[in-house]
Amino acid sequence: MAACHIVPTRDSNIFRLRVRLPSSEDATPELLELSTVVAGCRFRTLYWPARTSPSDKFGIRPTGPVLKAAAKVSTHMVLLDKTGTPAPSIGTRFHVDGMFVLCAPREDVKANCVVDNHFVVLCSVNIEHHSDPAIPPWAPPSSSTENELPDLGHNLAVLWGKQELTDVSFDVGGESLGAHRLVLAAASAVFRAELYGPMAESNMASITVQDMEASTFRTMLHFIYHGSLPDASKIAIPSAVAEYQHLLVAADRYAVERLKNICEDKLCADGITVDSVVSMLELAEQHVCSKLKARCFSFLADGDNFKVVATSGEYLRLMQSFPNLLAEARDMFKIPHEKPTIVDPGSHKKTRLC
Repeated sequence: MAACHIVPTRDSNIFRLRVRLPSSEDATPELLELSTVVAGCRFRTLYWPARTSPSDKFGIRPTGPVLKAAAKVSTHMVLLDKTGTPAPSIGTRFHVDGMFVLCAPREDVKANCVVDNHFVVLCSVNIEHHSDPAIPPWAPPSSSTENELPDLGHNLAVLWGKQELTDVSFDVGGESLGAHRLVLAAASAVFRAELYGPMAESNMASITVQDMEASTFRTMLHFIYHGSLPDASKIAIPSAVAEYQHLLVAADRYAVERLKNICEDKLCADGITVDSVVSMLELAEQHVCSKLKARCFSFLADGDNFKVVATSGEYLRLMQSFPNLLAEARDMFKIPHEKPTIVDPGSHKKTRLC
């Protein structure tokens, strides 16, 4: 039988799900469930071994009345590769009924993640407690010196800007970008695992980042240190949209949730056009952006927009790649339940959705 168990870490917000790869002889159950307490709240972790489908699925969700209404819960799961490094490129992520789900092809897991017949999923939970509702937002800040640390963040940002006292560097697109381990670990559970966990990178002075532009990684670091994005007022809208797309992918990869939310809001406001809505919808589906996804469907709800987009090969390929999107589109736009067909490129007829 496939066995899995939870391995706690020194960080109360992070735990590891260690899974024994089931063999073909195992009487593999349809679902394995484990319960644990994370950040003072109880969560249920679920594992659906690949049986009738080619993919393993993992889920995490809070259980019971453990959270106050004035709290926002963010969960994240990522597979670790054979060196113990987070591998966000393996698998896809989405939300279902309040549960974070990671779906990873079994062959990819076996090829990249299995060591001694086991693989590990890094799970993290972030709980943001909102301000006291009894205190109005316009109330002046407390004058108590115990609550005043106005210079700490500024001083850290200055150190980073001058590249002073950095203790780790990242090789991104041929550029070396320095940072402070403790600052990154405080901002991101993925950085925390990468820089302080039992993996190869934790003892390396320089870490190579694949599949990312140096400008994108630098902007993410700027946000981590400053709490805001660099001034983008001089960037043309199309360029800014591309920057926000890349930055959203980076923020999702490193679980910098606030940055991801900001990028999603920017794209919802300025990024959706007839030419971009398909790529935006794909981005939203791949990186679990429910607001952006809803905004794309709202844009397509305009009959004229839908007529232009739905006859494109790009749209049809997206629907074939993500059947759940096709189901949602059918429900929203009342499309008959027939398979989408793509006309032979050699013909002069337009591609259409039957």
